[in-house]
Amino acid sequence: MSIENLINDVKNGDNVAAGKQFNSVMADKLTAALDAKKIELASSLQDRQASKEEE
Repeated sequence: MSIENLINDVKNGDNVAAGKQFNSVMADKLTAALDAKKIELASSLQDRQASKEEE
């Protein structure tokens, strides 16, 4: 599932397939954003824990 497929479906007038492609692309982007935020949060918690142990 890619943006290229989405564009091709829109260009070919296949709106149902384009809608499915759009949903898939958005789901992939949302998953990537959530994974990045989880990593950021885990890193900040780890840093906070390390600074707490130093005190």
